[in-house]
Amino acid sequence: MPHIRFRFAPEKLVQALAFFAERGVRDLDKMKAAKLLFHADKYHLLKYGRPVIGDQYACMEYGPVPSASLNVMNDVVARDPHFPPVEKALFDEYLTIERSMFRKYPVFRARKEPDLDVFSDSDIEALDYARKTYGAKSSWELSEQSHEEPSWNLANEQRAPGSSVIMDYRLFFEGHPEAAGMLRFVEAQQEDRDATEDLATRRTARPERSVAGTGR
Repeated sequence: MPHIRFRFAPEKLVQALAFFAERGVRDLDKMKAAKLLFHADKYHLLKYGRPVIGDQYACMEYGPVPSASLNVMNDVVARDPHFPPVEKALFDEYLTIERSMFRKYPVFRARKEPDLDVFSDSDIEALDYARKTYGAKSSWELSEQSHEEPSWNLANEQRAPGSSVIMDYRLFFEGHPEAAGMLRFVEAQQEDRDATEDLATRRTARPERSVAGTGR
């Protein structure tokens, strides 16, 4: 069965980090950001049928991680010269990286208020839920807590030590029987997207038919 997929929105990632940082989430390093994004995405998926950021999650040793978001955060923290200029400009406009000898990992700080126009009202609701519910916890507390998530545990059964495996969004619904109807809706939406993509692929691959009298 194909995985449920959504489109990753890097601009939403940047604004979500700025949202957390500007609203007082302390020690916002990569791990803490990843866990807050997970909780915001799960909340929104179960309630509204899609995640906020649209990223693909991976089951890793320290819990669920939004894959593309982690790559972006790794690039900006490492000052990768190949970091996409558009995304770097957006990061530099809204966020700064604070490094300190008293802190093991760099943290994100907000340069200014986030641009909330990239979010729907329900996106903001989900981000605020994650901030209020989990924002005061440390990265390691959130990591340990994420190991209690049924979605992570089920994916982790397939993960070899030191590796990662994809977490199908279906797993996010484990332990939430009240959201069974929403899962059926999400699966139907993915079936529609798959059918559309398959039709587009077939049309692209179809050879042109010659037209009589034109020499084609």
